[in-house]
Amino acid sequence: MDAKTLMKRLSLLTLLILLWFVPACNHDTGPTPISGDFVPGEQQSFFIDVAEEGGVWLAPEALKALGVDVDAANAPALRLSWNGQTIPTHSIEDEGQWGLFFFAPAFHTRYNQGTSFLLELNATGTPIPTQTPAEATLPALPGLTQVTWEENRRYLPQATAAIPWLWQPIYAPGEIAHTLNLTNAVTGPITVTVRLWSHTRATPTPDHQLQLYWDEELKGQWEWAGQGMQTLTTSWDEAAPQGNHTLTLNTPSISDAGIAIVWIDGWDITYPHAAVPPSGLLQAQGATLDAGKDGLMVLDVTEALAPVALGETTPDGNIGVEPGHRYWIGDLKTATAPVRVRPTLSLDVTSLADTTYLVIAPTAAHEVLEPLLAHRQAEGLVTAVVTPQAIYDTFGAGRAEPEAISGLVQSLPALRYLLLVGDAVADPAGYDTEGQSLRVVVPFTRTAVLGETPTDGRYSVNAEGFPTVAVGRFPAETVAGIKVLVEKTLLWETTESPPTVVLVTDNELRFSDMLDALIPLISGGAEAERIDSGEERSRERLLEALNRGPTWFNYTGHGSLTRLCDEEILTINDGENWKQPSVVVAWTCLAGHFAHPTQASIAEAWMQTAGGGAVAFLGPVGETTTFEQRPAAQAFYAALSQQRRIGDAWLQAIQTETSAPDVRWGFLVLGDPALDVKPGP
Repeated sequence: MDAKTLMKRLSLLTLLILLWFVPACNHDTGPTPISGDFVPGEQQSFFIDVAEEGGVWLAPEALKALGVDVDAANAPALRLSWNGQTIPTHSIEDEGQWGLFFFAPAFHTRYNQGTSFLLELNATGTPIPTQTPAEATLPALPGLTQVTWEENRRYLPQATAAIPWLWQPIYAPGEIAHTLNLTNAVTGPITVTVRLWSHTRATPTPDHQLQLYWDEELKGQWEWAGQGMQTLTTSWDEAAPQGNHTLTLNTPSISDAGIAIVWIDGWDITYPHAAVPPSGLLQAQGATLDAGKDGLMVLDVTEALAPVALGETTPDGNIGVEPGHRYWIGDLKTATAPVRVRPTLSLDVTSLADTTYLVIAPTAAHEVLEPLLAHRQAEGLVTAVVTPQAIYDTFGAGRAEPEAISGLVQSLPALRYLLLVGDAVADPAGYDTEGQSLRVVVPFTRTAVLGETPTDGRYSVNAEGFPTVAVGRFPAETVAGIKVLVEKTLLWETTESPPTVVLVTDNELRFSDMLDALIPLISGGAEAERIDSGEERSRERLLEALNRGPTWFNYTGHGSLTRLCDEEILTINDGENWKQPSVVVAWTCLAGHFAHPTQASIAEAWMQTAGGGAVAFLGPVGETTTFEQRPAAQAFYAALSQQRRIGDAWLQAIQTETSAPDVRWGFLVLGDPALDVKPGP
């Protein structure tokens, strides 16, 4: 295990999510993208994908493309909902044709930075209710707007943030300074909220300090102890907020605290805005809101799922409001268009009731999977293949969420094997786009050392907290990559020669002791070739053994994303150096981490080797000790005397109280969970 190397290699996919605003009342919405195949008039439901919170306008041409009669005398029957809850809408006749307006709340998750809303045609919807606003009285106060500065530069899975992507570090004593521009700002209160991850901990209490300066004037200071996410807020009255300002964050040194480190996640600034901001969102300071322009529609969106229309602003731009409430203000027909509209995909769960072997794969991969499905069907398994989007639409309100796949798995009583076909990502927007990469969402769990850890095994968990289905994954992003894995799986199972056993250990006593305990449980282990990484020509001997024929390759020792052991007995590039397929069982750290944002793992690289390399990989996505790994390793090899498939053996091994949770969820099978282990081990 090489934790320092890990920290260096958890490198930095820069994802800018600065919130740039464009004027709402002059917004060029453009045509709404319509994606997916459907027949207008026959398809009765669609998902509306929206990027940000705010008013949304579905123009008549967009509705017409869906098969809606926008020329009818009366408004069309349309129902909008989110996750089963009705969203109020407002139909508007625009030059003799009907369009649809609604307010879209933002429901961002670990996996999706947009929000999807279900639009049902020929269904009764709910209109946005109206309410007479309170009489506007003086003084009319400008509303408060909020802007956010944030960049997702560094993936830190140890951070306990909901989305552990952070911006930049400060090492005490140190500081960072940024120039900010507040547009249309007027005199009044400014509030700054800083979000950060406190990365270090030390003996003194407190062991962290932070000071916030605004144009070199101290405006806030805080102190705290230990690791954790912190949300720090300060407010003051600003006489001249318009224009550029310098925000400085300073971390003073603390005696005996060493070099304290904090990672900035981002900051929000709330300030009085002279008119309606481009986002259209304002918070009222008093009983009368000054929107700066007349004839704008005002919606009270304090309860985002239940907006209330208050009518239009008066000729002087004012409207009576409730202090502290949030409002969307703008021209309904120039509100933002959706990112896309796409037809829903339904899943007939009843037809899957008898399925024992389920493959979840994007449509592009279905054809290359047919030989594998036919092979499993011939073995007596009841097979089925479904697209992930159909699962997301049926069980997950349209968005890629692990809970959607869990919902399907838990509804299939006969299911024994689940094969996920496609890669996964830690990027929080990695499932939002319709890109060319084949992906199936992965759940995350929290482990003691690494923190956030991808864990496909959690797709099937019973009331006692143990997995009930053997799960595997083909971690490839292309059809060609999936084809390699299918062909190698079939080659392994149809080759007559049994695999030989190769046992490799790192040159430390704890690893060789663990291997000694495993050998009596491994079929053929006593006669197997054993290689110690500290021995002369250990690397050459291992590659020679891997090239003689199919092998079971068991390793115990240090590992990382790119190498096994400090001596690099094997590296990420060595899949090309052996031409025979191997089942790789690695009692190590990190080597199977398939969702890392910037670095492919050993397991992924070896599995992409055509013909040779790994046909399946049982190993870690996180970090655990040999003390934690040993019981699971012993249980796995004991289970192989009773089970013929790798997924069954691993499932049996972790369905006990003796399996450490971080091993149970931090080790997984990459490859087909129904892979026949053959008579070798």
